[in-house]
Amino acid sequence: MGDILEQISANYQTFAPRQRKVAEYLFHNLDQAILLNSTQIAAKAEVSQATVTRFITALGFSGFSKFKRSIAQKLLEDSSTSTRLVESAKTLKGRTSVFTDILRGDVENIGALSSQIPEEIFEEAVNRLCSARTIYILGLRSSYALAFYLAFDLRFFLSSVKLIDLGVGDIPERLRNVGPPDVLVAISFKRYTRETVKITEKVKKKGVFVLGITNSELSPIAQMSDRVLIAETRIPAYFESFTAPMSLLNALITAIAIKGKKTALPALNDLEKEFQIFETFEQ
Repeated sequence: MGDILEQISANYQTFAPRQRKVAEYLFHNLDQAILLNSTQIAAKAEVSQATVTRFITALGFSGFSKFKRSIAQKLLEDSSTSTRLVESAKTLKGRTSVFTDILRGDVENIGALSSQIPEEIFEEAVNRLCSARTIYILGLRSSYALAFYLAFDLRFFLSSVKLIDLGVGDIPERLRNVGPPDVLVAISFKRYTRETVKITEKVKKKGVFVLGITNSELSPIAQMSDRVLIAETRIPAYFESFTAPMSLLNALITAIAIKGKKTALPALNDLEKEFQIFETFEQ
């Protein structure tokens, strides 16, 4: 058996609705679940004990004790970056080529995008972004690079794209006019940044459509999103790889530009004139 949280995430779509309640409780409260029996877990998840039993069986465990051992094993793993660095060094020790192994991991993550994101969900995301009054883009800490990249490219041909950062603490002023015609793109990957979750939660309450970009259906951002695009970030290293998320953003940007080409082309042509005026690039 592998990582219990990865198992739950990978199988989430196959669970019955009440089993998903168990999955969601465990994903967010694993440190509590280790202290509970099956009856108590059922009570916390607001389901029957039989549902918990079916959930455990669906994950491939032969009994509750083995299920609990898997939880204990996960909790013993320190999620700090220093510990992950040690673990990745152990994983890669003796390999022929770290270079090849990391590239292979990234290729696998990109290859998984098409199975993780149905075409109709991707198209709906594109349509929502194209029709939004204003697109707000949020991603903090390591996800800020992704948020900046998306905002930087979209503003070439969309009139109202706003990148949210913590800045000087003026978030309330910048978000006071946000409403249902707008879309929030919330980008968050494990380990999930608390402030991203808090801001998304507050914007969601204003009736804004939330498009989540994250690594799991069970992540805090996915749970709040109206639609979620899943991109894997795990490679055999102490850090997460954003190669697959970046590929996903490239697909979004390209699809939006193509869909709105009547306005995108003139906007890009005007921008090229500005580049010449300001001598932005070396010729």
